[in-house]
Amino acid sequence: MKKLLLSAAFAIAALAGYAQSGSAPVSPNSSYQTPAPQCCGVSTDYSAVLVSLELCNVIEICPPLDVMCAKFDSKEDYNCGEELEDFFGHKSANFYVSSNRNFNVTIKSASPNFLYVGSGTGNTIMPCSILKYNLHSNGTGGTNATPMAWNPLTVAAAPLINNGVHGVNKPFSVKFKADPGWDFAAGTYGLGVILTATQL
Repeated sequence: MKKLLLSAAFAIAALAGYAQSGSAPVSPNSSYQTPAPQCCGVSTDYSAVLVSLELCNVIEICPPLDVMCAKFDSKEDYNCGEELEDFFGHKSANFYVSSNRNFNVTIKSASPNFLYVGSGTGNTIMPCSILKYNLHSNGTGGTNATPMAWNPLTVAAAPLINNGVHGVNKPFSVKFKADPGWDFAAGTYGLGVILTATQL
């Protein structure tokens, strides 16, 4: 009877200790494992790419070469002069400027005189001013810088277009007219005409 009462007293004391500590008594022989921590969400990391762009000033005038011709084989041709044509019969040379900056266009003769090829006798020294030019169309957004409708060509660069607007394939066209009169020997006369586009 005493043993039973003693066991009951130990049980009551253990329950009282559990109530005060909030944890059940652990047997010294039992193994207790701490719960593993739980993950709270998705983890994220970042990387960056540094980008560098180098923009260079670029200007291009196309086409790089065109050919215009005129044939003088009648009285009217010599009296009135002739507008030059390309191989397809077009009476204007078409050009396109691509530039990332605004630009000017100038025109000049590559030499002071025409180059003569032939066997004619007489005057074969034809000055470049025999050839005249006209800014036929201007889609560059710039202003027509030519002083007259038909302007004599010189070896000095003359303004053709001022302040063309930057962009791709800005178009303009030029007409040429030769008026040699009756003063030169028969034969073929050739001349280079240089158009230059320059960024501002």
